[in-house]
Amino acid sequence: MNIETVRDYCLSKPHVTEDTPFGPDYIVYRTGGNIFCCLALAIGNIVQLKWNPNEFDEVVDKYPSVGQAWHWHKRHMIQFDLDETTMPDADAEKLIDRAYEYVWNRLPKKTRAQLNQ
Repeated sequence: MNIETVRDYCLSKPHVTEDTPFGPDYIVYRTGGNIFCCLALAIGNIVQLKWNPNEFDEVVDKYPSVGQAWHWHKRHMIQFDLDETTMPDADAEKLIDRAYEYVWNRLPKKTRAQLNQ
């Protein structure tokens, strides 16, 4: 997987927007206005994902290349470097899916209903 395929994969999800609120080297993907993925190009080919803090240890134990995301709230964001990971593309997609679903499911029901119209 590379940065472009991560970008395309994120944008293929329903109701996703892309912006650069932290400058051009940090590309953010949101659903319902909430971040689920950040590409931290300023520090490498880094994928940072919103994560359920109750599942943080599980994902870090399963994937040695996954750790706490730099400069985000502890245990609420994970990251991996596309240049250093040996993670299969399918696993990276699963992590992106889980981040998206975690954020989507935490949106107010009213917001989800409005987006689904």
